[in-house]
Amino acid sequence: MIPHTAIDDVRQAADIVDIISDYLTLNPSGRNYKALSPFTREKTPSFVVSPEKQIYKCFSTGKGGNVFSFIMEMEKVSFPEAVELVAKRSGIDISRFTEKKEQLPVAEESQTETLRWAAKHFHKTLQGSEGQIGLTYLKTERALSEKTIRSFGLGYAPESWEHLFSTAKREGIQQEHLVELGLITHNKQRNSWYDTFRNRVIFPVFSIAGQVVGFGGRTLGNDPQAPKYLNSPESALFEKSKLLYGLHTAKNEIRRTESAILVEGYMDVLALHQAGITNAVASCGTSLTRYQAKILQRYTKRVLFIYDADPAGQKSMLTGIETLLTEGITPFVLMLPPGDDPDSFVRREGRETFIQFTEENKLQFLEFQIRFFTDAGDFEQPEEKSRAIGAMVHAIALIPDRIQQELYLQELAEKLSISHSALLELLGRQLEAETKKNVSGERRTEAKIPRQPAKLNVLEKTFIKALLESTGYGNAVLEFAASHEEMLELSHPAAQQIFTHMIRRYHDISGKPDERIDIASEICQFSNPESRDLASGLLMDQPVSNKWLELSDVQAESAKRCLTMFLDAFKNLILEPLIRQKEMIQEKIRVETIDNLEIALSKEKILIDRKIKKTSDDLNAMIDNIVKKL
Repeated sequence: MIPHTAIDDVRQAADIVDIISDYLTLNPSGRNYKALSPFTREKTPSFVVSPEKQIYKCFSTGKGGNVFSFIMEMEKVSFPEAVELVAKRSGIDISRFTEKKEQLPVAEESQTETLRWAAKHFHKTLQGSEGQIGLTYLKTERALSEKTIRSFGLGYAPESWEHLFSTAKREGIQQEHLVELGLITHNKQRNSWYDTFRNRVIFPVFSIAGQVVGFGGRTLGNDPQAPKYLNSPESALFEKSKLLYGLHTAKNEIRRTESAILVEGYMDVLALHQAGITNAVASCGTSLTRYQAKILQRYTKRVLFIYDADPAGQKSMLTGIETLLTEGITPFVLMLPPGDDPDSFVRREGRETFIQFTEENKLQFLEFQIRFFTDAGDFEQPEEKSRAIGAMVHAIALIPDRIQQELYLQELAEKLSISHSALLELLGRQLEAETKKNVSGERRTEAKIPRQPAKLNVLEKTFIKALLESTGYGNAVLEFAASHEEMLELSHPAAQQIFTHMIRRYHDISGKPDERIDIASEICQFSNPESRDLASGLLMDQPVSNKWLELSDVQAESAKRCLTMFLDAFKNLILEPLIRQKEMIQEKIRVETIDNLEIALSKEKILIDRKIKKTSDDLNAMIDNIVKKL
C-alpha cells in the first residue's frame, strides 16, 4: 500500500487545473475554472475546478473529488494506479511503494496492470531472439531508431499460438483479463485458447496520461485473408473513437506550437516524431470523431490534415473538416506528392524539406474543398455545382463563431463568383436545419441525465461540512467527534459514511499529535463514490458561515468558528430525535379523548422535556468548556 503521507505529497505536488486541462478545456470563472462536463453531454458548463481547494465538482451529474478521483474516472484505473499516474505527471518518485516483489503472485492485478504487463512482454520479445523478424522490419524497412522503438514501447508477437498465453499462465496473470482485453481468443472447435496477436509488430496505444489501454498489430505475414492491421477489441479502456495515437507525447508540443498534425497511421506518427516533428497524432485507423476533435480542441485551434491523397483519403478529410469545424477548430490540408504518405515523405526528404513543403503547399479548408469538387468534375454542370456549393456552405454553417461564418462566406462568394446574398440565404437555411437537429438531440439527451442524489437536510449538511473544513485547522473537531461518536447516527447514508471514515482516520493518526489530514487527498479514499461526490460538493460551496471570513486573524478565528459551528450542529443532531419524540407526544395529547391516556401521555411529555433540558445543558456546558480552551 502507498502510505497516506506519500499520497498527500503527490496530491500537494500536483496542480489539479494543470492535470484536468489535459482532458478538458478549462476557462477562468472568478476564483475557479469551468468546463463542459466530461460525464454527460451539455452546452452550459457545469464542471467546476477549485485551484484553491484542489477539488472538482460536476453539478450536472453530482460527481466530484480530487485529482486522483478524476484520473480514476477518465483513465478507468484503480486508486493506487491513479496515484502512480499523478506522481509521474508531477515528477514525484513513489516507485519504492509501487514496485512489486518478484516472488509475489500477480493474480490480483487489475486490467490496466495486465495491459502494462502485456506491453512489456511484447517489447521484451521484440528485443529477444524470437523478435528479430520484427526488429528487422522496424529498423531496416521502416528506419526506426532504437530510441523511437523504446519511447513508444513497440513490440512483437511471435507466430506461436500460445507465446503470450503460456507466459501469462506462468506469471499468474488472470485469464479472465486476457480474454476481456482481447489478448487471447477462444477456439470453439478445440475448446482452447490462443494468442490474438501472432506474427505482428505491436504498437501499444496510450491514454492521454501515458497509460497503456490497448494494442494495434501490423502483420508481417503474407496471408491475404489476415487483416493488415489488427486492433484490440472495444472495451471501457480501449475506445478507438476516443483515442488519438501519440497524443501522450505530442500534447505539450501541440500546445507550444498551437497546431496539431493529424495523420492516418501509427507509422506516420512514429516517422514524424523521429524526425523531430512531435506535434503529430493519428486517429487510430478510424475516421475522425467528434470526441477526438474535442480532445484536440483542448490543446489547439489549428489542425493540419495529412491523409493519403487517394479518393478514400480525400473523402475522409472532407468529413474530418466538418468534424473539426463543429468544435471550433480551423482545419488545413496538405496534399503530398502521389504515392507518398507522411512516413515515406519525411524519411526520404528529411525534417527541413517536410516543414518547407508544408508551409508552401498547405491549403485552407475552403481551398481544399474547391479543389476536390473541381477535380471530381462537380463544377461542370449547374446541378452538380449547386450541390457542391451547398456542401461547402454546410461546412461553414457548422462553425460556432458567427463572424467567422460571415468571413468565410465572403471568401467563398469571391472565389466562386457567386452573389453573397444567395450564399447568405443558403447559410440561413443550413443554420435553421442545424438548430432543429441540435434541439432534437438535446431533448433525447435530457432523458439520459442521471438523477441527482438525495439531498442532505440543513443540519446534517452543516455538521459534515464543518467536520471536513475543520481539518484545515487541526484535529480539535475530529477529537471531539471521535470521543462522542456513539451519540449520533446520521440519516443520510453518504454523510454517515463520511463521518465514519473521518473518525477512523482520526484514530489512525491520534498517536501522532503533529500529523494532519489533508482533506483534498482524503476524498479519494472514501468508501464509495457517493461519499466522495458529497464531500467535494460541500467543500466547493462557500463556508458554512460567511462570518468565518470576516475577521482579520483568519486562521485562528476560522478554526474557532469552524469548531463552534460543528459543535452547534452536533448538539442539534443529538437533540433532534428527542424533539421529534416530544412533538409526536404533543400531537397524541391533542387528539386523545380518554382522560387516563391523556394523563399518561402528559407524564411522558414531562419526562422527555426533562431529558431534553438535561441533554441540552450538558452539551452546552461541554461546548462552552471546549470553546474556552481555544
